[in-house]
Amino acid sequence: MSRQAIKAINWAALAERIPEAEKAAYNAFKVKSDKYLQRMMAYPEALPKIDWAYYNKVVLTPGLVDKFQKEYESLSIPYPPDNYTAEIEKEKQEAAKNVENFIQETNEKIEEVRKTISEIENLLPFSEMTMEDVVDLKPDGVMLPGRVSTWPHTEETQEHNIKDDDKGDGH
Repeated sequence: MSRQAIKAINWAALAERIPEAEKAAYNAFKVKSDKYLQRMMAYPEALPKIDWAYYNKVVLTPGLVDKFQKEYESLSIPYPPDNYTAEIEKEKQEAAKNVENFIQETNEKIEEVRKTISEIENLLPFSEMTMEDVVDLKPDGVMLPGRVSTWPHTEETQEHNIKDDDKGDGH
């Protein structure tokens, strides 16, 4: 394992996406992150090199320098394993897929709306329509003689009138 850190984070781009209510928490996180990164970067990535030949000449105790050299070279500082990058990449791919699905669904809705607009634009102007044209266009939305309608003129509110008409008593 090796020491890894993201060297460049676009904090400005992140700040644009943070709601105003969470700006204080975001700023505290940024300060904490910067401190951790600064502390980590203060230390060298690899252990410093030691001139073992020099110490072999200077130290008079036989085998001591060799023992220290062996222990120093076998020293291994374990870094925490990266358990999150794969999970983050997976979530990133899922989010990208969701965005693509959203775009596709939205484009389909836009096409439906454009079709509806086109149909409306191709209608006869209302000033030129006859009552038959209106009934053909929207048969349920026209007030017809013999069919009483009350506000709000929806089917749910008119059921009593339809039932009365079905009975044949003329109301």
